[in-house]
Amino acid sequence: MLKKCLIGITVLLLPPAVFVMDTVIDSGAYKTIEPHFAGTCSTVEGVVGAEDITIDPTSGLAYISAHDRRNWTKGGGIYIYQTGSHSKPTLMSHDLGDTFYPHGVSLWKNPHGADRLFVVNHPPSAPGSEQRSDSEVIIFEIIDGALKRAKTLTTDLPYSLNDVAAITSDSFYATIDKGSLTRFGRLLESFGRLARGGIAYGKNGSITKLTSDLIYPNGIQVSRDSSKVYVSESTGERLLTYARDKQTGTLQLIDEMTIDSGLDNLEWDSEGNLWVAGHPQMLKYLEHSKNHANLSASQVLRINVNEGMSVDEIYLNNGEAISGSSVGAPYEDHLLIGSVYEPFILDCTLGQSVKAQ
Repeated sequence: MLKKCLIGITVLLLPPAVFVMDTVIDSGAYKTIEPHFAGTCSTVEGVVGAEDITIDPTSGLAYISAHDRRNWTKGGGIYIYQTGSHSKPTLMSHDLGDTFYPHGVSLWKNPHGADRLFVVNHPPSAPGSEQRSDSEVIIFEIIDGALKRAKTLTTDLPYSLNDVAAITSDSFYATIDKGSLTRFGRLLESFGRLARGGIAYGKNGSITKLTSDLIYPNGIQVSRDSSKVYVSESTGERLLTYARDKQTGTLQLIDEMTIDSGLDNLEWDSEGNLWVAGHPQMLKYLEHSKNHANLSASQVLRINVNEGMSVDEIYLNNGEAISGSSVGAPYEDHLLIGSVYEPFILDCTLGQSVKAQ
């Protein structure tokens, strides 16, 4: 009888134990971090929580989405920084009042007028709320160095948006990192690695969900010819490629590649390569989110999407130089690295060996 009880208990406990162990291994807990970077980096202070960065390819002017997430109610803003200048980033003025909690950003270049900046915003659902709940995408016109709101699009349901990729002056795709509609459901998604995330499509003044069954989709970019959409998953650890119907905007998954890291934001370089920041040790990143003294490894990868989806690890650090990297934005021979919590960014100069690859 005792033997049968022990067998029964083992059968009940084994699946959860295997799941926990698998989660720990996938999170990179046992991964060896060997820091390397063929170049030099300088710390640029003056901006806290530079979660996303996108750079104007014609001028090198970087738009930095920043928010001190350990002091949520303080709100955040968009900063501008001239790549390579090592000067303090400048906070852009805007016409939103005090309800600006920016997340992902995307720049749309206007050949006939003012450029537009698309920003995912998380206004609190109730006064004093310290956690993001609602999601919207604000489209700004950039006029004389200031942000002027052109329009705001809200989601059809209260799911959580993360990053945005502009297509035209008023249309875009956005990642739904957590598709659950309650905070408890989102908590289950994060720790259970549940495939409830997806991709949303913004057009004609509204945002609707296009795809689902993704595991914490994070970064998103559209190819130069608008024929493909690329999405990075954090806990899913995949880079997904979709074919895009230019008439309807619908997406069809055509490729998926596993990358051993918690992938974050995506950015293009001038050669058509995707750059993605990663969290190679996700559990340490979670510890870092609670306490800045806990270091979290930072990583930046370059992906050649045109020739075999080859991946080069450009930057890897154990967290001493910068913890919790969330974006690696390239411009000419520079690489700007931002993070979710640090009070600075890195402005790095790429070595010849990196540029020659």
